[in-house]
Parts: sequence; C-alpha cells; structure tokens
Amino acid sequence: MAWISDFLESLFPVRETYGGDASTIVIDIPADLYYKELAIYTASSLISNGISRSEIRTFRDGLPVKDTDYYLLNVSPNRNETSSVFWHKVINKVIRRGEALVVEINGCLYCADSYVREWERPILGDVYSGVQIGNFTFNRKFQWDDVYVFRLDDIQVKRLIDGMYDQYGKILSAAAKSLKQANSQKYKLHIEAAKAGDEDFNTEFENFVTKQLKTYMESENAVYPEFDGYKLESDPVYGSGNGNSDSFLNLKKDLFSTVAGAFHIPESMMTGNITAMDEIVGSFLTFGVDPYADMITEALNKRAGMENYAAGNYYAVDTSKIIHRDIFGVSADVSNLISSGVKCIDEVREMLGDAPLNTDWSRKHFITKNFEEIERFLANPEKGGEDG
Repeated sequence: MAWISDFLESLFPVRETYGGDASTIVIDIPADLYYKELAIYTASSLISNGISRSEIRTFRDGLPVKDTDYYLLNVSPNRNETSSVFWHKVINKVIRRGEALVVEINGCLYCADSYVREWERPILGDVYSGVQIGNFTFNRKFQWDDVYVFRLDDIQVKRLIDGMYDQYGKILSAAAKSLKQANSQKYKLHIEAAKAGDEDFNTEFENFVTKQLKTYMESENAVYPEFDGYKLESDPVYGSGNGNSDSFLNLKKDLFSTVAGAFHIPESMMTGNITAMDEIVGSFLTFGVDPYADMITEALNKRAGMENYAAGNYYAVDTSKIIHRDIFGVSADVSNLISSGVKCIDEVREMLGDAPLNTDWSRKHFITKNFEEIERFLANPEKGGEDG
C-alpha cells in the first residue's frame, strides 16, 4: 500500500528499479532496526485495520443519515484514496509522529504528509503552515478551525520505544551475530613457508587456490583437491553446530511483547497465535482500538462545533462491526434484540451487513408478552401483569 512506503521512505534510504511500465521501490532497512520496525508496523497495522473496518456514523437532528460526510469518511475522502488507505495513513502518523493533520479542500479530506505549527497559541488556537500533500505544498496558512488535528496524548509511544531499543537493539544484533557465527563454517589454509615466499605464490593463490576454495565453500557437494604444501582444516571457533536459536527468538518475542504492551494490544495478536478469540479481540477493541475511535469522534465533532453538536448533528465511530459475525452463530442474539424492542429488523440487518428492507413493518419495534410495564405487573401479579 502507498501509506506503508510513505512512512518507510521517511525513515530509510529508498531506491527505485524499473522494469517495463512498472517500478519497484527498494527500501534499505538497517538489520539492527528491522525487528523494531516490524513490531511497530504490526501494532500500527492492527489498530489501523480496526479503525478502517469501523463505521463512522453521521447524525443529523439526532438521526443517522448517509450523506456526503458519510461517503467521505467511510468510502472515499478524496479522488486518489479510499477511506481504508486514508485512515491507515492517519493512524500511522498519530502513532509515529504523535499527531496527524487533516485539511479539507474543495469538499475533500487530505492527510498532510508534513506541516509546521507556525504559531502555538493556547488561547486563540494554533496556526499551521507549510502543509504538504504528496509533492504539493499549500501557499497559505491554516487556522485551528480549518483543520482536523488527531492527537491521542502528548507522549509519543514511538519515541519511548526508540529509546528502549537503543540498547535492546545492540543485544539483539549481538545475539544474531553469535547465532550466525556458531552455525557458520570457516577453514584455515596452512601453507609451507617455502610456498609463501615464492614469487609466483600470489598469482597461484589468486587464480587457483582462492577460486577452488570459493567453489568448495559455496557448493552443497564438492571435493577440494589438497596439494603438497597446502593443508585445509576447519576453524574450531566456527561451525560448532551448537548455536541455539532459542535465546535469539526469545529476545525477538520479548521485543514484540514490549511493543504490544505499549500499544495495549494482546500479545497473542502481535504473534498471530490466537486461541480465546472473543476474549482477546474484546480486550484489543477496548484498550487498543477504542481510544483511537474516540480520538476520531472527538476531532470530527470539535471541528463541527458546539452548536451542531447540541442540535444533534454529530459523528460517532462505531467499532462494533470490527468483529466478524456468523449469522447462524448470532441468531439467538438477533432474536433477543428484536423481541426486547431494543432494535428493529432494519437496524439488526444493517448490523449484520445486510441492506435494510425499508418497509413499515421492518422499521417497527416489537416486544414479546414476557416484557411488561412494572405498574401493570404489580396491579395483577397472579396473572403476570395481564388485565383480567
């Protein structure tokens, strides 16, 4: 996805290779940073996927509607992006930079790639300049009420993880080097002193011995001819075969566990080893996704203003659709929702991803006879509240 390469390009050197009409972007990530970036990307991707699967509901006069704002927030915010790409980009910037800035231009929403908070005004509101989207930079200033600022808190988790990894990365790199050394194979080539002093030795060694050794080392099955004056033997420091990957894998697991804790994500979701699905996903939504959903809800309503909010014109991020629902598995719950009068048939159909029927009866609320007003029940307790 474009947003993945966007943040990687800002961190690491990038080169492009071309073939036909397509180009391949090659990003050189230093080996000692690979696992940290992988762990942060995994956490960011999980949260972003949760937000992109959510429904951002729009309300007018207190009733849900599917208007232009709904389309922008749930389908396509601008001509070049889908809502999934857009929200992935927003969440990634919040996680990595502490905040994301979104501007509205000609009825479309754009997440800024870079910007400058030119004036920080706690009372009057901040002013932003140098707002850049792709390769285009706006030649104007944006007031606080011209933009959406998505910020979860003032502490950048990414910066804390970077600080921790300054020492942790060295330990991980050392463990990888030790494991590689213990399982590698190197040799010593003993050469007689008379050979080493021969004038033609260097030429012979370069053209004959070195090439044979290279072929021998790189081949799975090979024979090395040993001549008089040369003796090849393995170096006991290497190739012991006793290199155990457990310590290295435990370090990697510990890194993922640390990042999972920082983002309030269950560790099993970071590793993909999920057993108790309902419990784990519930914890993930409550502590990992819902804070970002609340952040989006509040930022959207802040921009809309107090008067709109008080009039029932507001936005709400609904994370209930993140969980996959099997229609046969939830049939009993569906029946209870309808029979208790909590939801009408059309509302339940929308919750399941089906289109509403939009009929008079499908929009009515039903309730079974087992539910009764408390006053009527107390008046006729022996008859279950029914009038005689």
